[in-house]
Amino acid sequence: MENSRTFRRQVCARSNGVGIIEALSLPPILRGFLVLLAAGALFPLAGVFVLRLNLITLRFALMHGALLGGAVGLAAGMNPLWPGIAANMLLVLIVSRGSRSNRLGAGMITTVAMVVSAGAAFALLYRYNVPAKDALDVLWGNIYALTTTDAFITLAFGLLLAFFVALQFRPLLALLFDRDVARASGVNIELQHTVVLFVVAATVAFTMRLIGALLLDALLILPGLVATLVARSTRALFVLSGVFGLISAGVGFPLSVWLNIPASSAVTLCGAVLLGLAYVRSRIIRH
Repeated sequence: MENSRTFRRQVCARSNGVGIIEALSLPPILRGFLVLLAAGALFPLAGVFVLRLNLITLRFALMHGALLGGAVGLAAGMNPLWPGIAANMLLVLIVSRGSRSNRLGAGMITTVAMVVSAGAAFALLYRYNVPAKDALDVLWGNIYALTTTDAFITLAFGLLLAFFVALQFRPLLALLFDRDVARASGVNIELQHTVVLFVVAATVAFTMRLIGALLLDALLILPGLVATLVARSTRALFVLSGVFGLISAGVGFPLSVWLNIPASSAVTLCGAVLLGLAYVRSRIIRH
């Protein structure tokens, strides 16, 4: 935790009034920039699943699940990433099993899970006197506090995500198009859908580690929304979501250094601008 605070002080001191090249001379900043680029290019692939499979409600629950896991990690004095992933995996199991056997349905179960997770998270943060700055890192993210191990793990997960989409593209295409068609084509819908949920759950936890819960959609959802307005096929949707995510991260990071604002905020602003431009383009083409 102390290293995290030291990095923040160095970043604020060096990024106030200096250029991006000088800022990147600090290893924590360079590492955060490279990880953000990789995440921007790869994590939006999971966002396509969220949009096409209508997992918006589940995404909210997963955000709160990762928040609870992060609180557990902070209270225990460990890396909050792993408890966040574990909490989301457990949440997916609860929703998957509960939605098949409970009359409440998946929507009600995810809502209950969201409320309970948030309540438990704040109770842990309060009970164990977690410093406010560390708690805010979970909500806002802190890419400068990533260790080298965190960076490699994040990159490895992103590559595994891309490999999963490439390897399972045909079954995923059938799943995203129509479940009945996919089932008639021999695709194990239940298994494929559950795997996708686990992938989304892990991606949410990793993304929260980078930019926090409050701005998670800057990497997960916004690039996919932009791609939806531009892409003409499902394959192009995946590719363009990664391209727009990379642009948001690549432009947003230098912007954050130049304006001396959080990288998460700058990436979000860039994603919003791209979405606005794509919308205007779609309106012009339509007319």
